[in-house]
Amino acid sequence: MRRALEWVLGLTSFAAGAVDITSFAKLGGVLASAMTGNVALLGLYIGRDSAAAALGSLVALIAFIAGTAAGAWAARQRAQMSAIRLLLAAELVLLVSGAVLWLLTGQPHAGMNGDAVIALLASAMGLQIIVGRQLNLSGVPTVVFTSTLTNIVTGVTEALANGTWRIPVDMKRQIASLVLYFCGALAAGILVYAATPAIMFLPVAAVGVALVLLVV
Repeated sequence: MRRALEWVLGLTSFAAGAVDITSFAKLGGVLASAMTGNVALLGLYIGRDSAAAALGSLVALIAFIAGTAAGAWAARQRAQMSAIRLLLAAELVLLVSGAVLWLLTGQPHAGMNGDAVIALLASAMGLQIIVGRQLNLSGVPTVVFTSTLTNIVTGVTEALANGTWRIPVDMKRQIASLVLYFCGALAAGILVYAATPAIMFLPVAAVGVALVLLVV
Protein backbone atom coordinates (compact mmCIF):
# COMPACT_ATOMS: atom_id res chain seq x y z
CA MET A 1 0.00 0.00 0.00
CA ARG A 2 2.89 2.37 0.70
CA ARG A 3 4.02 1.96 -2.91
CA ALA A 4 0.51 2.82 -4.14
CA LEU A 5 0.52 5.97 -2.03
CA GLU A 6 3.85 6.98 -3.54
CA TRP A 7 2.37 6.55 -7.01
CA VAL A 8 -0.57 8.75 -5.98
CA LEU A 9 1.92 11.36 -4.76
CA GLY A 10 3.69 11.36 -8.12
CA LEU A 11 0.58 11.29 -10.29
CA THR A 12 -1.11 14.15 -8.45
CA SER A 13 2.10 16.19 -8.69
CA PHE A 14 2.05 15.58 -12.45
CA ALA A 15 -1.60 16.68 -12.55
CA ALA A 16 -0.81 19.94 -10.74
CA GLY A 17 1.89 20.81 -13.27
CA ALA A 18 -0.46 20.14 -16.17
CA VAL A 19 -3.26 22.19 -14.58
CA ASP A 20 -1.01 25.19 -13.93
CA ILE A 21 0.26 25.36 -17.50
CA THR A 22 -3.20 24.78 -18.95
CA SER A 23 -4.79 27.53 -16.88
CA PHE A 24 -1.93 29.96 -17.43
CA ALA A 25 -1.57 29.43 -21.17
CA LYS A 26 -5.20 28.92 -22.11
CA LEU A 27 -7.30 30.66 -19.46
CA GLY A 28 -5.96 34.18 -19.30
CA GLY A 29 -2.73 33.90 -17.31
CA VAL A 30 -4.21 32.29 -14.18
CA LEU A 31 -2.48 29.70 -11.99
CA ALA A 32 -5.05 27.20 -10.77
CA SER A 33 -2.90 25.38 -8.20
CA ALA A 34 0.02 27.66 -7.27
CA MET A 35 -1.87 30.18 -5.17
CA THR A 36 1.21 32.16 -4.11
CA GLY A 37 1.92 32.97 -7.75
CA ASN A 38 -1.76 33.50 -8.44
CA VAL A 39 -2.09 36.07 -5.64
CA ALA A 40 0.95 37.90 -7.04
CA LEU A 41 -0.62 37.86 -10.51
CA LEU A 42 -3.87 39.16 -9.03
CA GLY A 43 -1.97 42.15 -7.66
CA LEU A 44 -0.35 42.70 -11.06
CA TYR A 45 -3.66 42.53 -12.92
CA ILE A 46 -5.36 44.92 -10.50
CA GLY A 47 -2.39 47.27 -10.68
CA ARG A 48 -2.52 47.51 -14.46
CA ASP A 49 -6.32 47.68 -14.49
CA SER A 50 -6.82 44.38 -16.33
CA ALA A 51 -10.29 43.53 -15.08
CA ALA A 52 -10.82 40.25 -16.95
CA ALA A 53 -7.48 38.76 -15.88
CA ALA A 54 -7.96 39.97 -12.30
CA LEU A 55 -11.39 38.36 -12.18
CA GLY A 56 -9.95 35.05 -13.38
CA SER A 57 -7.26 35.10 -10.67
CA LEU A 58 -9.85 36.03 -8.04
CA VAL A 59 -12.12 33.19 -9.17
CA ALA A 60 -9.19 30.77 -8.92
CA LEU A 61 -8.33 31.97 -5.41
CA ILE A 62 -11.91 31.69 -4.13
CA ALA A 63 -12.43 28.28 -5.77
CA PHE A 64 -9.15 26.96 -4.37
CA ILE A 65 -10.15 28.08 -0.87
CA ALA A 66 -13.57 26.47 -1.29
CA GLY A 67 -12.03 23.21 -2.53
CA THR A 68 -9.54 23.14 0.33
CA ALA A 69 -12.25 23.79 2.91
CA ALA A 70 -14.51 21.14 1.39
CA GLY A 71 -11.65 18.64 1.32
CA ALA A 72 -10.69 19.31 4.92
CA TRP A 73 -14.31 18.91 5.99
CA ALA A 74 -14.79 15.69 4.01
CA ALA A 75 -11.61 14.14 5.42
CA ARG A 76 -12.62 14.78 9.03
CA GLN A 77 -13.02 11.62 11.11
CA ARG A 78 -12.35 9.37 8.12
CA ALA A 79 -9.70 6.69 7.89
CA GLN A 80 -6.72 7.65 5.72
CA MET A 81 -7.51 5.45 2.73
CA SER A 82 -11.22 6.24 2.80
CA ALA A 83 -10.48 9.97 2.86
CA ILE A 84 -7.95 9.77 0.01
CA ARG A 85 -10.29 7.74 -2.20
CA LEU A 86 -13.17 10.13 -1.57
CA LEU A 87 -11.07 13.22 -2.25
CA LEU A 88 -9.54 11.79 -5.42
CA ALA A 89 -12.98 10.77 -6.69
CA ALA A 90 -14.32 14.27 -6.05
CA GLU A 91 -11.26 15.83 -7.69
CA LEU A 92 -11.68 13.59 -10.72
CA VAL A 93 -15.32 14.66 -11.08
CA LEU A 94 -14.28 18.33 -11.04
CA LEU A 95 -11.48 17.79 -13.57
CA VAL A 96 -13.73 15.82 -15.91
CA SER A 97 -16.39 18.54 -15.61
CA GLY A 98 -13.78 21.15 -16.50
CA ALA A 99 -12.63 19.12 -19.51
CA VAL A 100 -16.18 18.60 -20.76
CA LEU A 101 -17.03 22.29 -20.36
CA TRP A 102 -13.78 23.13 -22.14
CA LEU A 103 -14.79 21.01 -25.13
CA LEU A 104 -18.43 22.09 -25.23
CA THR A 105 -17.63 25.80 -25.15
CA GLY A 106 -14.84 25.69 -27.71
CA GLN A 107 -11.83 25.98 -25.40
CA PRO A 108 -12.76 29.32 -23.77
CA HIS A 109 -10.04 31.88 -23.14
CA ALA A 110 -12.09 34.41 -21.19
CA GLY A 111 -15.60 35.29 -20.10
CA MET A 112 -18.01 33.31 -17.97
CA ASN A 113 -17.17 29.97 -19.55
CA GLY A 114 -13.46 30.49 -19.01
CA ASP A 115 -14.02 31.52 -15.40
CA ALA A 116 -16.19 28.44 -14.87
CA VAL A 117 -13.38 26.19 -16.11
CA ILE A 118 -10.92 28.04 -13.85
CA ALA A 119 -13.25 27.52 -10.88
CA LEU A 120 -13.49 23.78 -11.55
CA LEU A 121 -9.72 23.37 -11.94
CA ALA A 122 -8.84 25.47 -8.89
CA SER A 123 -11.38 23.75 -6.64
CA ALA A 124 -9.96 20.40 -7.78
CA MET A 125 -6.50 21.59 -6.78
CA GLY A 126 -7.89 22.68 -3.42
CA LEU A 127 -9.07 19.14 -2.86
CA GLN A 128 -5.71 17.83 -4.01
CA ILE A 129 -3.75 19.73 -1.39
CA ILE A 130 -5.81 17.90 1.24
CA VAL A 131 -4.97 14.65 -0.56
CA GLY A 132 -1.30 15.57 -0.10
CA ARG A 133 -1.84 16.06 3.62
CA GLN A 134 -3.66 12.77 3.91
CA LEU A 135 -0.87 10.96 2.06
CA ASN A 136 1.53 12.39 4.65
CA LEU A 137 4.61 11.39 2.65
CA SER A 138 7.78 13.42 3.15
CA GLY A 139 5.90 16.70 3.55
CA VAL A 140 5.07 16.97 -0.16
CA PRO A 141 1.77 18.88 -0.66
CA THR A 142 1.51 17.91 -4.39
CA VAL A 143 0.38 21.45 -5.27
CA VAL A 144 2.93 24.04 -4.10
CA PHE A 145 6.56 23.06 -4.52
CA THR A 146 8.56 25.97 -3.11
CA SER A 147 8.83 24.28 0.28
CA THR A 148 9.67 20.98 -1.42
CA LEU A 149 12.51 22.61 -3.37
CA THR A 150 13.74 24.24 -0.15
CA ASN A 151 13.78 20.87 1.60
CA ILE A 152 15.76 19.32 -1.25
CA VAL A 153 18.36 22.10 -1.29
CA THR A 154 18.81 22.13 2.49
CA GLY A 155 19.02 18.33 2.57
CA VAL A 156 21.72 18.26 -0.10
CA THR A 157 23.60 21.08 1.63
CA GLU A 158 23.56 19.25 4.96
CA ALA A 159 24.71 16.01 3.32
CA LEU A 160 27.64 17.77 1.66
CA ALA A 161 28.54 19.58 4.87
CA ASN A 162 28.57 16.27 6.75
CA GLY A 163 30.72 14.62 4.11
CA THR A 164 28.09 12.03 3.22
CA TRP A 165 26.17 11.42 0.02
CA ARG A 166 23.26 9.20 0.86
CA ILE A 167 19.86 10.29 -0.39
CA PRO A 168 17.16 9.68 2.26
CA VAL A 169 13.81 8.23 1.24
CA ASP A 170 12.06 11.53 2.01
CA MET A 171 14.37 13.42 -0.32
CA LYS A 172 13.88 10.87 -3.08
CA ARG A 173 10.12 11.39 -2.85
CA GLN A 174 10.53 15.16 -2.84
CA ILE A 175 12.80 15.09 -5.88
CA ALA A 176 10.48 12.68 -7.72
CA SER A 177 7.44 14.85 -6.99
CA LEU A 178 9.16 18.01 -8.18
CA VAL A 179 10.36 16.28 -11.35
CA LEU A 180 6.87 14.92 -12.04
CA TYR A 181 5.35 18.37 -11.52
CA PHE A 182 7.79 19.62 -14.16
CA CYS A 183 6.89 16.68 -16.43
CA GLY A 184 3.21 17.55 -16.15
CA ALA A 185 4.00 21.16 -17.02
CA LEU A 186 6.20 20.06 -19.92
CA ALA A 187 3.58 17.69 -21.33
CA ALA A 188 0.95 20.43 -21.10
CA GLY A 189 3.34 22.89 -22.71
CA ILE A 190 3.86 20.56 -25.65
CA LEU A 191 0.10 20.20 -26.09
CA VAL A 192 -0.34 23.98 -25.85
CA TYR A 193 2.19 24.38 -28.67
CA ALA A 194 0.36 21.69 -30.67
CA ALA A 195 -2.95 23.50 -30.03
CA THR A 196 -4.81 20.30 -29.15
CA PRO A 197 -7.90 20.21 -26.91
CA ALA A 198 -6.52 17.00 -25.36
CA ILE A 199 -4.54 19.19 -22.98
CA MET A 200 -7.43 19.18 -20.49
CA PHE A 201 -7.32 15.42 -20.22
CA LEU A 202 -3.74 15.24 -18.91
CA PRO A 203 -4.71 15.90 -15.28
CA VAL A 204 -7.86 13.80 -15.72
CA ALA A 205 -5.76 10.82 -16.78
CA ALA A 206 -3.22 11.27 -13.97
CA VAL A 207 -5.80 11.56 -11.19
CA GLY A 208 -7.89 8.76 -12.73
CA VAL A 209 -4.92 6.38 -12.67
CA ALA A 210 -4.17 7.39 -9.08
CA LEU A 211 -7.72 6.59 -8.03
CA VAL A 212 -7.71 3.25 -9.85
CA LEU A 213 -4.48 2.27 -8.08
CA LEU A 214 -6.10 2.80 -4.69
CA VAL A 215 -9.39 1.14 -5.59
CA VAL A 216 -7.84 -1.92 -7.22
